[in-house]
Amino acid sequence: MAQGRHRRQRDGRVGRAALSVAAVGMGVVQCSGVAAAAPATAPGVGGTPCTTPTIKACVDLSENRAWLLDGQGRVVHGPVANSHGGKGHETPVGDFVVQRKDRYHVSQEFEGAKMPYAVFFDGNGRAFHQGTLDRQSAGCVRLEEADAKRFFEHLNPNDRVQIVP
Repeated sequence: MAQGRHRRQRDGRVGRAALSVAAVGMGVVQCSGVAAAAPATAPGVGGTPCTTPTIKACVDLSENRAWLLDGQGRVVHGPVANSHGGKGHETPVGDFVVQRKDRYHVSQEFEGAKMPYAVFFDGNGRAFHQGTLDRQSAGCVRLEEADAKRFFEHLNPNDRVQIVP
């Protein structure tokens, strides 16, 4: 006579049924008494380290990588290399909204430095833009020319951006 997940053995004792059990939502599968971890999935949105599904750009400062996303959790470009703010001029971490774009921007703050394909993501003049990856910036996220152009074409005012440490 069966009793839930237990069954009565021939000698009258009650024991566990020899069934494979999947621990739903815990990533563990037990087969024949052996527990095995299920394949790991990327922790963030679309395999990025970012966590907000509605973002259109993700930047990982520790790995110097950046992605473009569709705002629904799918990567459409990347990862691509970048450089970011150095000591005393750190690129801020958090969620931001694209403020404006300027294809031919020239910095007033940094002696006329050219910032082609500038996409400003905060109110303090920080932007994605074309620039050298050989050194750190004054807080901006620098990209190779082709990637900067792609970010410029993809991102628009009010798009969400997430930058993680």
